[in-house]
Amino acid sequence: MRRVGAVTTGTGVRRGADATLRGVADYSFGDDDPALERLRLVAAAYAPVSGPFLAAHAPGGAARALDLGCGPGFSTELLAERCAPQTLVGLDASPAFVEAARARVPQARFEIHDVAAVPLPGAPAEVIYARLVLAHLADPLATVERWRGELVAGGVLLVEDLESIEAPPGPLSDYEDLVADVVRASGGVLYAGPALAALGGRVVRVTVPPALAAAVYRYNVRRWLADESRRPLWPRLAVLDAALAGTAAHDGGPGLSWVVRQVVVGR
Repeated sequence: MRRVGAVTTGTGVRRGADATLRGVADYSFGDDDPALERLRLVAAAYAPVSGPFLAAHAPGGAARALDLGCGPGFSTELLAERCAPQTLVGLDASPAFVEAARARVPQARFEIHDVAAVPLPGAPAEVIYARLVLAHLADPLATVERWRGELVAGGVLLVEDLESIEAPPGPLSDYEDLVADVVRASGGVLYAGPALAALGGRVVRVTVPPALAAAVYRYNVRRWLADESRRPLWPRLAVLDAALAGTAAHDGGPGLSWVVRQVVVGR
């Protein structure tokens, strides 16, 4: 079954009324310890796809590289390992995530910044990387064009964002229906990959066991169950949480694929 959904890497964008005026979606997935653990699982799943993408397209030893929406630093750590830039700057709107990133990647510099706003701290850069960030922005193509302007001549912007999610019938598919409602209600585009199709790139799959996908999704479901603003969803969330718990407890069954568009944009 082919579905679309959201698996996000960091916050990256500012929240609240100010954000709404800027065309930025509210971030619905949190920045506390459970969110960090969820992102650790996602980062491990994505590393076999993201690592080769960076190694193939980011020049090694670049003078300066930026990681946009860096979250707690998992993507920054990968960028450091694969590209070894001389100066590495991670940007995220969450103070908690920036603090965690500083501890994880001490050789990098991190700043609290809304990545929808230019100029970007640290720019101009030879390499700019953004993984799973554009779903929170109302106009992905316009944002990519702004980011392109933050490159030096000959620099590269590397973007990875969801094209779709292929989930088997059952709780994993039901979660995708729910997260679609949540992200749309927050003002996001839900999935940015198709919006970037005009830029080309390639589509790859990050396939994970159903138990892992269910564990990742439960972090968000439990967050929403504790959120008074989502009270109308609580009955639906409670049923889904129990079903995902059952999936997370058992090995086997058809896997889930996060289908990702990888785009290289030069200047």
